[in-house]
Amino acid sequence: MKIAYIILKSVSWGGGIERYTEEVGSRLAAKGHKIVVYTMRHYSEITSYRGMRIVPIPTLKTKGLEKITASFIATMFQIFEKNIDIVHFNAFGPAMFCFIPRILGRKTVVQGHGLEWKRTRWGLGGQLFLKLTEIPSVMFPNAITAVSRVQQRYIRKRYGRESTFIPTGINSPQLEKPGLIKQYGVNGDDYILFAARLVQEKGAHYLIEAYKNLRTDLKLVIAGDALHEEGYKSKLYKIAEGNKNIIFTGFATGKLLNELFSNCYLFVLPSEIEGLSTTLLEAMSYGNCCLVSDIPENIEAMSESGFSFKNRDIHDLKERLQYLINNRVTVESLKEKAKNYVLENYSWDKITLEFEKFYDNLLEDSKE
Repeated sequence: MKIAYIILKSVSWGGGIERYTEEVGSRLAAKGHKIVVYTMRHYSEITSYRGMRIVPIPTLKTKGLEKITASFIATMFQIFEKNIDIVHFNAFGPAMFCFIPRILGRKTVVQGHGLEWKRTRWGLGGQLFLKLTEIPSVMFPNAITAVSRVQQRYIRKRYGRESTFIPTGINSPQLEKPGLIKQYGVNGDDYILFAARLVQEKGAHYLIEAYKNLRTDLKLVIAGDALHEEGYKSKLYKIAEGNKNIIFTGFATGKLLNELFSNCYLFVLPSEIEGLSTTLLEAMSYGNCCLVSDIPENIEAMSESGFSFKNRDIHDLKERLQYLINNRVTVESLKEKAKNYVLENYSWDKITLEFEKFYDNLLEDSKE
């Protein structure tokens, strides 16, 4: 089977879509399938990675247009790629061009990772545009997958289409003793961790504001970064200004990220919107007690293995944080439960098998 993935920033760097494609695509490649991944050239120019062939393409370098433009160009590129069986588009909006490979007789799949038009980065014009592009993204492909039950219900209710639920996955945790993290002044079990892209919808500003009003010796580690978000990052630095216990690490990956997950007292995800957070699942897999905003996607991911607070409510977040800081026994009691739940229900190996079967069924249906 030959599968083309459209469109990523870079297969080895980026957010949830990039991680998802890397983990599933590399496993499919290891099973003998041919994988082609279209990426944006200005993020990376690598041409192969973990058994996958990477095709970097040019695109506009602007926040509002780079994904849509890249998706169109990649869709044109795939026309000249021989013997493609499946064209897999990531995210509603950029998948609006999925009708092109379908016209050519190629099976098209659109994978929903979240509702892009809900993101606070967009003004009214941008939100309207993304709502409009969502329509062809949902109506034109041969099949749709969704990373959460919440999104699956949305697609059914809004468009009357069924989708296949295939969630995000995780690898086995790589537990690490404190080493690299010591350069940031933390030694283990002495910090609260936030790890996500530094964009407004991830809610780091709520956490920093709440933290400033806590009675605690725990430090707050903000791990993450984002391109095109200089204004929001400046806002975060200003909110945290003067507090030496609020630590920004920048983009964290590899051993550093493993250490951060392995040694935090508490993990917090105050996001306003999500598809299904890989970072949350990873934090749970490390045996962390997690506190999340009470949006449906976070509650679905966490099940009953952690704590929640009212979305966008700084006061409620502060109260929940203070409670968990003051009640170590409660925090410790949920760590093993969170770890076991995630490792039993989410796995990249399992999800790869589900996608392989999903693709096979799609191709078999075309033969009937």
